[in-house]
Amino acid sequence: MKKLLLNRANLVFIIDLLLIFFMPTSQDIDAPWAFVVVLILAETLFLVQYGRSGKKSAVDVAFIAFLFLGLWEALKKLGLMHPVLVPPPENVFNVFVTQRELILQGIGSSLLLLLYGVGIALILGVVFGLLVGWIPRLREAVMPIANVISPIPPLVYTPYVVAVMPTFKLASIFVIFSAVFWPTFQQMVGRVSSMDQKIIQSAKVMNVSTPTMLFKVILPYCLPGIITGLSGSMRAAFLCLTGAELLGASSGLGFFVKKFSDYADYTKVITGIIVMGIVVTVIEISIKVLEKKCIKWKYN
Repeated sequence: MKKLLLNRANLVFIIDLLLIFFMPTSQDIDAPWAFVVVLILAETLFLVQYGRSGKKSAVDVAFIAFLFLGLWEALKKLGLMHPVLVPPPENVFNVFVTQRELILQGIGSSLLLLLYGVGIALILGVVFGLLVGWIPRLREAVMPIANVISPIPPLVYTPYVVAVMPTFKLASIFVIFSAVFWPTFQQMVGRVSSMDQKIIQSAKVMNVSTPTMLFKVILPYCLPGIITGLSGSMRAAFLCLTGAELLGASSGLGFFVKKFSDYADYTKVITGIIVMGIVVTVIEISIKVLEKKCIKWKYN
């Protein structure tokens, strides 16, 4: 216990608190309580994680995070950083309090579009991937076309899609769909076409119908691969969503950043970037939990 409390991460955490409350400055700084709460939450998360795993990497991650925040605080109070482009951390984290309604609205709007786009892309990618992978003639006709279209980054045609689609929501859903559908479709075709033929032959011996073969034999076989690839698909989808929101949205996290960057309010811009990082991290953790529940043998 003594070793846990006296490691270098906790020492830097204490130094950060001392810098916040006792280091003098001539800068215009908001109330520090939001920043202090963030530090305490990070310290609590570190103690819980280190207490569970005992991994030295947890100490290293916490040490780097607290060191970064401490340097940011110290350099800002010393006046060694740009007064507009690099705002004080107290001001940045205080935006979570003053703009909480707009931030929550942005998170809800972005996640709703993400849910629609990713959900439709996964369903269609899996279904069409099953059919194309199962029927050789269809695979030979479709895959050359897919191999030409799929490498095009959705962000390239995002401005055109935003201009053409009747509403921004439809445009965003289409961009997210494009980012997730093609990788899912191609991976599904590859898994189906390379599936162990012994499994296929065993099912055929039982004289199963084609729908049963596809959805009760092949799909369960491919499902672990779909879930494993979900993390990368979500990252790509969120990237495309944010890019689309920067162009013409009236809500969402990308809109939050764009709105305040137009007014050179970089305090709120940095807050928006931090919120994006938090949302992506929560999504990644949720996918990991889903993966552990659905693919238990991978973690045994």
